[in-house]
Amino acid sequence: MHKKTLVLLLAALLPACGALAEVYTGQTVAAATLRVEAEDGEALLEAQVRPGAQVCAGDVLASLATARVFAGQDGTAVRLRAAEGDRVDGAVLEIAPVSPYTVYCTVDGAYSSPETMLVHAGETLYARCTADGTHRAVGTVTRIDGDTYELCVTGGTLYIGETVYLYRDADFSSSQRTGIGTVVASETETYEAQGTLLRLCVEEGAYVERGELLYEYAAEGRDALASPVDGVVLEADEGGFTLAPLSEICVEVQVDEAIAARLQPGDAVTLVYAADPAEQSVSGTILEISRTVEDGLCTVRIAPEAAPERIGLTVEVRLPDE
Repeated sequence: MHKKTLVLLLAALLPACGALAEVYTGQTVAAATLRVEAEDGEALLEAQVRPGAQVCAGDVLASLATARVFAGQDGTAVRLRAAEGDRVDGAVLEIAPVSPYTVYCTVDGAYSSPETMLVHAGETLYARCTADGTHRAVGTVTRIDGDTYELCVTGGTLYIGETVYLYRDADFSSSQRTGIGTVVASETETYEAQGTLLRLCVEEGAYVERGELLYEYAAEGRDALASPVDGVVLEADEGGFTLAPLSEICVEVQVDEAIAARLQPGDAVTLVYAADPAEQSVSGTILEISRTVEDGLCTVRIAPEAAPERIGLTVEVRLPDE
């Protein structure tokens, strides 16, 4: 009699047990990352943090070397506008290109063959005017952008504004014609800085080669690379750092497709971090639910009440009851 009563009591309790919340294991991940890099001409001297470190907004990630500026083309240094020790906010010097003009070209008008329709950077081409062929020049292909390219003239005489045909051979064979172009005046290239000019490496009128160091300067307020946000350092390399902002660190968990179907963004969940010896539960809110199903599972992202301070933490996720 007592045994029968006990069985009935257990049967009555079973529905209540079946209503317990679903529990899954997830981990902390970065929903988005932020890249923090040195600016053009700057170099990282020494990293102050390593991957895995937590940083606050304003913390120094690395010290910076002085900014170094190099010539982008061959030419002559003209119009030096600053001296060593000057504070500058704009142009430091200009470089006049080797050739007084550049030819902007297109493959339109090229001889109809695969070879002539395809030009290569660095190759030599020959130009002559379309009017009477008396103006001729030779040059090197510099920039290519789809069906257009530029020719840097290295010898000969052309007139600004005239139209020229381009060829692969000095005899101007029609089967070697690679396109047509317009002659324009070459522009000087201006080099700027914002800060204090520490070292000037060229003199006015000096010839410079592409890649040659022109000057060094200390950028205004840029002696160090600082974190713009509170976050966790994910990667560090010679160009900068990849951070996970604390505001973007969430819990990611995979749940059964049937369970995911009844969840909604904004639903409350309970989280317990495996690294917490006290196993204290914290609240969280569902951010998004992926509708892509893999092996019967969907990915759910959850925003904890307090942002986690590490990536890869194991988390017990208790989902709401039905």
